[in-house]
Order: sequence, then C-alpha cells, then structure tokens
Amino acid sequence: MAEVLAKSSPPMTLRQHTNDCLSVFRSVRRLFPYLPQICGVPKFFEHLFYAVYMHDLGKAASGFQAMLMGGKAWGYRHEILSAGYINSLTSLDEEAKRAVAMAVITHHKGIAELSKKFNTTLQTGKDNFQRCVEELSENFQFTQEFLRDIPRYGEDCLGYVLPEPRPPESLTDIIDAYKFVVLWYKACTDDDEPTILHSTYGMMLRGLMIACDHLASSGREEVRAGLSQEFIEQVILLSRNSEAARQKPALDLFAILDEKKEPARATLARTGLYPYQRRMMSFKGNAFLSAPTGSGKTEASLLWAGNNQDSGRRIFYVLPYTASINAMSKRLANYFGEDNIGVLHGKASYFVYRMMCERNYSPEDAAAFARDTQGLTKKLYRPLKILTPFQILKAFFGVKGWESLLAEMAGGLFIFDEIHVYDAHITALIIKAIERLSAFEARFLFLSATFPQFLRERIKAVLPDIGDIGLDEEDGEDNRLLNTPRHRIELLSGEITEYIPAIREELESGKRVLVVCNTVKRSQEIYPDLRDAANGASLLHGRFILRDRELIEKELDKVQLLVGTQAVEVSLDLDFDVLFTEPAAIDALIQRFGRVNRKGKKGVAPVRICTKGSENDRYFYDIDRITRTLEALPEGEELTEKRVNQLVEQVYEGGYNEKEQKIFDNVTTSFSTIIDSLYPFDESEDKDLFYKLIRSIEVVPSRAIEDMYREAREAKRHFDAIRYYCNLTLGQKAKLENLERIEIRRDSQGDRYWFVDARYDEELGLLIDEREIGAGIID
Repeated sequence: MAEVLAKSSPPMTLRQHTNDCLSVFRSVRRLFPYLPQICGVPKFFEHLFYAVYMHDLGKAASGFQAMLMGGKAWGYRHEILSAGYINSLTSLDEEAKRAVAMAVITHHKGIAELSKKFNTTLQTGKDNFQRCVEELSENFQFTQEFLRDIPRYGEDCLGYVLPEPRPPESLTDIIDAYKFVVLWYKACTDDDEPTILHSTYGMMLRGLMIACDHLASSGREEVRAGLSQEFIEQVILLSRNSEAARQKPALDLFAILDEKKEPARATLARTGLYPYQRRMMSFKGNAFLSAPTGSGKTEASLLWAGNNQDSGRRIFYVLPYTASINAMSKRLANYFGEDNIGVLHGKASYFVYRMMCERNYSPEDAAAFARDTQGLTKKLYRPLKILTPFQILKAFFGVKGWESLLAEMAGGLFIFDEIHVYDAHITALIIKAIERLSAFEARFLFLSATFPQFLRERIKAVLPDIGDIGLDEEDGEDNRLLNTPRHRIELLSGEITEYIPAIREELESGKRVLVVCNTVKRSQEIYPDLRDAANGASLLHGRFILRDRELIEKELDKVQLLVGTQAVEVSLDLDFDVLFTEPAAIDALIQRFGRVNRKGKKGVAPVRICTKGSENDRYFYDIDRITRTLEALPEGEELTEKRVNQLVEQVYEGGYNEKEQKIFDNVTTSFSTIIDSLYPFDESEDKDLFYKLIRSIEVVPSRAIEDMYREAREAKRHFDAIRYYCNLTLGQKAKLENLERIEIRRDSQGDRYWFVDARYDEELGLLIDEREIGAGIID
C-alpha cells in the first residue's frame, strides 16, 4: 500500500499525525478525568477517542493526496469522507455514532458552512460527494487496515480493549455523513427539539476533538501537566527565599527542596505565612478573600489553587488591565517557568514580542517566537493563564473556537482579582458566565482589599456555597493587618489646580509625590506646572502611543513625581510618600491610596483629597457617589483596613444606583438568552455582539508618528507598527468625526487604519483638543 500523507510541509503520514493526536488525547484523558461526569456521558472519552482516531481518514482520497504533492486545490472537505466511515463502529448505538460523526465532520468547518457549500440534498453536493468517495478507491485497503487497528490503539489510549470494528467492504458502504448527522442536527435545532449533542456533551466533544488536532499539528504531543499542590507550595516556599531566588532560576531551586526531609507544606505552615494565607492553603471550594494591598493575596490565591487541584485542572488568573496581566505573567513565570504560563489579552502577542526583543532577539526571531508562543497559549496547552474577563466572555458569545475554550475551562480554578472595578454592564456578564461555569464544576476565588456587600450578594446568588476568608481580629497577626493605619485623610477644599504650590512644596522637601486626576485633560493641564520642581517626573494616562507608555512605565520607580489618571489605580507596583487626588468614589480612592506607603513601612502617610473636580468629571463619574464618599471621609482620621471596609459599606449602602441597576438587570436577562441559544458545532449568530463590548479604537496620531507607522508596516514589521497606536473611546471618536478630524486611511499593503488630526507630544500624549500645526494641516 502507498504511504498516505496527512500533511505536506513538512511531509507527515496520516498514521504519524493520528498517533500525535492520540498522544495529546492520552494527556487530556489523564489530566481531565472529571469531564465524563460534567457532560453526563460515562463513555465520553471512548467517543472522543473514536473521533480523534478517524478524523483525517478522508485524506486518503487521491485528490487530496495529489494536492499535498503539489497538485491543484482539491475543492472538497476530507472530514466529510472521514465521517462517512462511521458505520464501521458497529458496537456504538445510533446516538453515539451521530456524536462521533458530528465531531469528525465539524472539526474544521461549522455546520453553516458545510450546509452552504456541501449540502448533499442538492444535486451538485450529491455529485461532488460521490465523485470524492470514488477517489478513496486507490487507498481503500489502507483505510480498511487503519480501522482494523482500532482495538490495539484503543487499549493503549483507554486502558481497555474496544470491540472489533467492521470496516466497509466496498465504497458503497461509506455513508453520506452530511445527511446522517448534519441534516439531522439542523432539523432537531430548527424544530426546537435539542438532543444531548446540543448540550455540554456536544460542546466538549467538538472542543476537545479540535484541541487534540490543533495541538498535535503545532508539534506538541501532550497537554502540559497541571500545577500540582506540592509544586505550587514548593515554588512559593522557595520564592520567599529572596537570596536564593536572586542566585538561581526558579526551577533550579527545586534541588534545594529535594535535600530537605520536610515537605514544603509543613515548612510553609510554620514559617512566614499570615494566618489567612494558612487558612487559604487548606480551603476547598469557592471563596471570597479580603486582605490589604501588599499582604500577599497573590500567594494566598495560588495556595488556594494548589489545595483545590486534584488532577490537571487549569488555573485562570483574571485581571482587569493589560498592564497588570503583563506584570503578573513575569512574576508567575519566575515562579513556575515560562512554558507553564500563558497570557491572553488583546495585545498579548505584542507583549511577548517586546519581552523577547529585550532579551536581544532579532525583530524577526522575536516575532516568530511571539506567534508560536501565543499559538500555544490559545490552545489547550499551558496550565496557568492570565487573562482579562473578555477572554472568558467571548466563549459565551459563541465566537469561533468557543467549544475548545469552554472545554478547557470546565473544572477550572478561577482567581478573579479586583472584580469590583468593573461597571454594571461587565459585572452582569461576568456573574452570568460564572454561573454557567459553575455548572461545569469550575471553582472560584475572588480577591480584593474591599468587597462591597451588594457585590458579594450578587455573587452569592450564583455561588450559594461560597466561603468567606478574611482577616481574623482575634489573631494577633491578622489584627495588626486590620488595625494598623497606613494613611491619614486630609480633605482639601477646592480643585487640585489650587494646590499646585502645595504639591511643589512637598517635592522640594524631597517627598515622592503621586498626583491623580480624573481626566486626561486635567492631568495634561497641571503636569507642566509641576515637572520642573521634581527630580524626575512622568505623566501617565491612557492617551499615549504604546511606545511612549512603555518607556514611561519603565522609569516609574525612578521618578519623584507621577501625575496620572485612573491608569495608576490598579496594577502598577508603585510606592509614593504622599498623594494629592481629585475626588472619586470610595473604591477608586482606596486604589489610589494603595500606591502610597504600600508596605506600611513609612508610618502614616498623608492622602489629600480635593473636594471639587473638574467640569468634565460628570461625563465619567457618578457625582452622587463621589458626594457620598466625601461626606463619609473623616477629616484627619488615620485609616485602618477595618475602617476602610466600613467606609465602602457606607458609600455603597443600597448597591447600584437606579441607572446601574437597570443596566445590570437588562444585561443579565439578554445574556442569559444568548447563552441559552448557544449550541455547539458552529459559531453563534450573536458572536458580533462580543466585539461591541470593546468600547475603544486604536488610532495613529500626528503625521510624524504616521510616517513611522507606515514605514514599519511597509517593512512588514507588524509588531513594531503596533507601538504607534493610541487608544480613543468611542465617544471621543464620535466627537472627532463630527469635527471631521478622524478618517480611515490605507497603508502600502492596503490595510486600513484610523488617523487622527490632533497634536501629539511625547511627554504629554495626545492633545485631543488641539489640531496638529504644520505638515499641511491648518491650525
């Protein structure tokens, strides 16, 4: 028999590719033993094995083989022919045959495209199917022998012997799988009579069929093992030895532990951990964790994950901002090794690219590394992923590949850090997603320094068994964390612009000063009046191009003065001596306070809150909530963690305002409808709604930056081109459109980008209200 190929570049036989896919399958079965229980089908892995084993059998068609050898495009789908062999599995009942056939026939294309292009109820589709079945004759004996090997491979992959299949005796035994399963599935859907294949079972089957195929095709023969409890505890123990961590890479430090007789858990339990961290190390199930900034919540969350790990459960660390995700990925990569950590957000590939450039990779090698790395991260490969909630939500909107995403998340361990920062719309989506994931036996930990009670209640409504791990005032160490003040409230009557002299005085005395404004415009206005008084100053907000923001963030630990917006509230590991801030809601202020006297080693630091903001604040903030915050703040009081939580409850008594509550309720209802109508084996008709959640656009500002952007694009340095993007909200885009100051342009490759007619300054960022001067543009 001639060798049948599965791939051409480089050449790979069908047998080898199938073996690679089965190798991935074995690791899936080993790491996720709980999946049959979740989908309610005890023989789930047996059905998945059959699908993986048979998925590419149709590539034996002579037309497909000729294409691989350099011939013309084949014009048909091999998976339709592969599924046509389904009657060989005589031991399966009709329902199981349909399930396996459906996983096979849709492992590349969804049912909508199959119906549009390969519908065998139409004469053209029927003729094409028959023609391609005839093309199997040349390698028909190969396919028969391939099927006869099922019991041998089944025993290796499943641990028990499968019944002998009955391969087709002639080409006429190959069935029309489109009619057998796709047409049947569509009819059940249209008649509103969903089957078990329309449920979690079908989602898992297709998702993991695709995952096995894609991971094997990327050159990996197994899913990386989950982070075990002992592994996590070892790493945290060793990371606490800062001297050892500086001298050796994290993974080499395990040799130190091997020399000790005492397990890592015992050592951790008696040394160095706060009492609440020790409680997290023994807690199983869903939990809230409230603890002060800088007290080790990240370590505690990892200890929780380790204690809830019983196989290969994936860990998902969810953060609100890309800057925090990037910083966390570096931290956890030092803990666990880079190959175990994945990053998922809109600019994740660029983040990996820049990281490799900093390690002196050439731009070409860095770009290739970034593409390969992110390709694996998007697949079922890495055991710990750091991501935004949008990467979870996209699965429930039915975006392409959603079945694989949810199959990976089933049974997952989710750590939500700072969940309180999201608005009512996104919070409603997240809580509904959590509710559905809990049905897939996922477990959740929510971290924050402050949890408004109304938000706790909303989460408890979908996770009624959730525990509450906080600080215990009866314990001496916890009591110290709860009742040791770090900040003293000082209310300043008026606007922040009135206190420029006071800020300059603090700078001249040698203090490191943080100034936080509510709008980019206000921060751009006051920064020039302060920078000359500081020994190093920076402005940070969301309206810099990526290149300049990166440069600014690298220097933040060296500056005496930082003026910023809410960009400094979360995620940046900053530590200043004094704060001047415009008024904001209590939760935002607490985040700003957390960037001053972060570790509590500076005694009690002053945090000065102006009582009046700018006129533009009303467009971005709930003024009533700010008023309640100012009324609640005690002038001159030294704030403890205990008091901070009391203030949060006081301000948020009653929860959302009327407008927010309406948004929350409407989104919850509409998202429930979207999820309920989500059936596997194709994208959702609602998938485009996901992209409407992204409320900003990327623009190229000013002619000089546009020239650099176009040069990078022309040189095909696509990652470098990203460095010249700046973000605008959709509201700002609409304003500029009304002023005819934003337009779509095309680069030399014909790709579109938004250009903004506005002045850009490397130190101040995009000055959106100022038109560019010169370069042919009239001011």
